[in-house]
Amino acid sequence: MDKHSPHILLSAFRGGRLALHLVHGVLLAIIYPNLKQTRQHRILKAWSRQLLSILNIGIQIEGQQPARGESGCLIVANHVSWLDIFVLNAIHPALFIAKSEVRNWPVIGWISRRSGTIFIERAMRQDASKIKQRVSLLLKQGACIGLFPEGTTTDGTQVGHFHSALIQPAIDAGVRLCPIALRYQNEDGYLSSAAAFTGDTTLAQSIWQILRCPQLNALVVFTPALLAVNENRRVLARTAQTAIAQGLQNVGITRQAITQPAASAVPQTMLSSQSAYALLINPALNQLPK
Repeated sequence: MDKHSPHILLSAFRGGRLALHLVHGVLLAIIYPNLKQTRQHRILKAWSRQLLSILNIGIQIEGQQPARGESGCLIVANHVSWLDIFVLNAIHPALFIAKSEVRNWPVIGWISRRSGTIFIERAMRQDASKIKQRVSLLLKQGACIGLFPEGTTTDGTQVGHFHSALIQPAIDAGVRLCPIALRYQNEDGYLSSAAAFTGDTTLAQSIWQILRCPQLNALVVFTPALLAVNENRRVLARTAQTAIAQGLQNVGITRQAITQPAASAVPQTMLSSQSAYALLINPALNQLPK
C-alpha cells in the first residue's frame, strides 16, 4: 500500500460517509422514475459528484464536451472501473448499458435499475436484439446513451477491441457518436491502477482499495463527435476505438513532456487537485451550472 495512504480509521470514516451517501441514493431512487427528465439529470449529476467527492476523486476534462440538444447521442468510452459511469454522469448524465450482473450488486444494482440503466444478457442474442431496438428508439427520442464497447474492464494502459453490435442503434437513429477516453491518475498525474476493476477483484475489495487511496483524479478526454448516418458499424467502432486510444496516448506524451527538466511550468490542463479538481466536484466551492 502507498506510504501516503490514509490511516485506516480515516479510510473507515470515508467508508461510513459512502454508506450514508448510498442510503441517500436509495431514497432518491424511490421517486426518481417519476421525476421530469431535467430534474433527473440534475439529481444524477449532483449525486455522482458527491460520490466522487467522498472518495476523494477529482475530475480533469480535456476536449470539447458534446452539447446536449434535442437530438440524441451515443457516448462510447473505454472501460476501467465501476466508477466510470459516475464519472461520466458527473459531467454529462446519460442512460448506460451495463452487463446484467450489475443488476444484482448490493444497493448499487437497485439504484442503477431505478435510474434507468439498460441491462443486457450478452450471451443471449435475442436479448441483444431487443436492447438494440430499445436503444435506437431512445436515441430517436433525444436520449443520451452511454456504452462501453470493450465489453469488459482493462487496467487503463490500453484500449481493448470495440464490439460493434450496440453501435448499430446510433446508425439506425442517425445520431452522433461521442468517443470519450478515460484514465485514472494519482495526484502527481501518473497512471494509477487503484480504480481498475479487473480480474477476480470483488466490488467490496475495489471500494476498499479506493478508500485507501490518498487521491485519485479521473481524466476525461472528449474527442470529436462522429456522424453515424449511413456508416458501417464496424468501421465506426474502429474509428471510435482509434480516437480514444489516440486521446490516451496524447495524454501520456503530454505527461512525459512536462516531467522533463526543461519544463519550467505545469500546463493549465494539469491543475492540482486543490484547484480545478476541487472546484469541479465540490458544489460548496463552486456553483456549477445545472
